[in-house]
Amino acid sequence: MSVPDVKEDRISLPSALTMRAITSTHAQILAFLDENPSATIEFEEEPQVDISFIQLIEAARIYAGTQGKSIALAKPANGALLETLRRSGFLEGMSAEDAYFWLHQGDI
Repeated sequence: MSVPDVKEDRISLPSALTMRAITSTHAQILAFLDENPSATIEFEEEPQVDISFIQLIEAARIYAGTQGKSIALAKPANGALLETLRRSGFLEGMSAEDAYFWLHQGDI
């Protein structure tokens, strides 16, 4: 496992955020959260994304909350990530909290 690029509370994820790479991405995020009170997740401009990444981030949000920590995206979902959210039905009926997290929309 390679060491993620870390700047303060930021963790940069690789461009491949799919089922094939999700185990190492999961380990990176957990290790980062164990060492930091918050995590701002950065990813490539056009990452390869599938539903496993969305599931991982949702699980990480729950885990962080149980530990008194927080997670944020450095920028709103766009491109392949936004399309994956749309195709998976995640955008339908999205809560205000989820809209703020994924799309940086709304006021929480």
